[in-house]
Amino acid sequence: MCVQISFKTIILNKNFTLIAHQCPSYQHFQSGKCFDCKPGSGSCALMGYHSDISPGLENEISPQVRLQGNIGNKFFTTTGREFPFCHRLYRINLELANPPTAENWVQGFLKASLHSSAGVIHLDLTPSGDMKLEHGSSYSMVLSHPADLGGNIKKVELNWEYDMNVLEPRTICLFWCNDHLYVKSIGVDELELPGRGKRDTQFNSRLCARNKKDYADISNRGKGVFVDICEYNASPEKIS
Repeated sequence: MCVQISFKTIILNKNFTLIAHQCPSYQHFQSGKCFDCKPGSGSCALMGYHSDISPGLENEISPQVRLQGNIGNKFFTTTGREFPFCHRLYRINLELANPPTAENWVQGFLKASLHSSAGVIHLDLTPSGDMKLEHGSSYSMVLSHPADLGGNIKKVELNWEYDMNVLEPRTICLFWCNDHLYVKSIGVDELELPGRGKRDTQFNSRLCARNKKDYADISNRGKGVFVDICEYNASPEKIS
């Protein structure tokens, strides 16, 4: 079982519930392709002190027999770089619009502030550097934060900064290109860990731009605001 984690985090905190997701690679995990945690599916497992009560494993079976089913599988998770190491996992889904004025693609940096009744957290959506974004496409990423928002996301503020790269002439935007980012909606998924006698719960929030358009036009170094009003902005056939 392959786990991307420093085990000092487990030693420091016995109450640390560390969940890992089964995934073919860390890149797949980071891009949000392995975010489910359904009991009995083997799609996730607890690490450290709580590994003998992993979701979907029946209590009457011995821990040694239960854990053998995960041997040879790859599980990935992430923690904080400093105390507190224990982090919640959030999957951010970006749906980009493609109006006539948009460039086919832009590249730059994204940061988001998630607002809920439990508080506000700030996430860097491009921690590894600039990101190429094609208008009309969708993107997912998994990020971590020590705070638990309880799935009640009411507002997201998205900050966009365009990146001009002299090594890539198409990104040099002076007079002849559009450095705006057009975002149709933002989805936020937060997983509530399944436990004994409890079904899995995955909180899904979809937020849309607070204007008469069906997308937010975010200028370079600007900010877009998204709220949970998608059902009011969309026609009935667009609502899933």
